[in-house]
Amino acid sequence: MASRMAVKRVIILGIDGAGAFVSEADTPYIDVLLLGGARTDLAQTVFPSNSGECWGSLLHGVTPEKHESHLNIKMERNYPVISAAPSLFQIISEAKPNNKMASFVSWKPIQTGIIEENDAVYKYAAPDEELVPAIAAYIHNTPDFELLFVQLDDVDAAGHRHGYGSEDYLKAITRADNQIGEISKAILDAGMLEDSLIIVTTDHGGGGLDAFNHGSDHPKDMTIFWGCRGPGVLSEADLAGMTIMDTAAVALSALSLPFPDDWDAKLPGGLLVKTGQR
Repeated sequence: MASRMAVKRVIILGIDGAGAFVSEADTPYIDVLLLGGARTDLAQTVFPSNSGECWGSLLHGVTPEKHESHLNIKMERNYPVISAAPSLFQIISEAKPNNKMASFVSWKPIQTGIIEENDAVYKYAAPDEELVPAIAAYIHNTPDFELLFVQLDDVDAAGHRHGYGSEDYLKAITRADNQIGEISKAILDAGMLEDSLIIVTTDHGGGGLDAFNHGSDHPKDMTIFWGCRGPGVLSEADLAGMTIMDTAAVALSALSLPFPDDWDAKLPGGLLVKTGQR
């Protein structure tokens, strides 16, 4: 039975380039974290299956043609504060001006090309091994944050270097799983595990048309892992048809905030039951 405790915060843990290969790797920490939650290895990302387009769609709830994050990144310009497709951060900030949010990434263009400039958002970019202790420190020192986004990059780097689905690539997923475990311990130690909605997912896969690349509409590039746990999450939810964009709808719904009518994102039916008032 899903807990009806109120969701106080949403934590999105993203593993770049992991696709649906998570199910082929040894991931004990992710498995335990999502125990009792909902998960699928058949969610779909957006085309083209590249990081700018995909992380942009996750955070903005719309297709790449509408958010254009990849164009901002290519042209080295900041995502506009006022736009037709605001990010989760901007929507939450406008609804709750005094809240606290954070984005911890290894791929720095996310911080400028995908996420708006906003004083309410703490941004930190560093290699994966430096990112994890910084995330743990933020969780410990900022108990009242409402949204935390994390992007780990080493798995995608391993795919480009060794091939998606290769032994070295799967080992990189296991290392990312260990880092998810460290972050989970910080969440647990801070007393946030039971009243947080935690999402674990990725932006794209790889190895479809090219063993060392992604970007195509091949199922290996387009199919991704997606899972969540937390108050109101029904483990038996039907996640058929889940897309990366739906992450944004799940996050806002968990925080009891409406999402724009023109979003391509949708809330998977039966995933969340109504929780207590915050």
